[in-house]
Amino acid sequence: MITIFNRRELITLASTEKFFNVREALSAAGISNHVKIRGSGAGWSSRGRGIPGMRQDAMYTYTFYVLRDDYNKAAAAMQTALRNG
Repeated sequence: MITIFNRRELITLASTEKFFNVREALSAAGISNHVKIRGSGAGWSSRGRGIPGMRQDAMYTYTFYVLRDDYNKAAAAMQTALRNG
């Protein structure tokens, strides 16, 4: 179980595509993770308006956390996913 006491931040992304690539790579490597999703303008996007000129996937940030002991293994898996994806 990942808690605030035994976790380490791996990466923060603003791209939905990269989010899915990293999540898939961590899962394939057997690394448990926790993702915190933060949205900007959530009230606007829920009404379908959004912010003019802003990409929809840039309205959210995805922060990955992993167990401290798994950090090096997770970083290697993430680098491979970001390079290939």
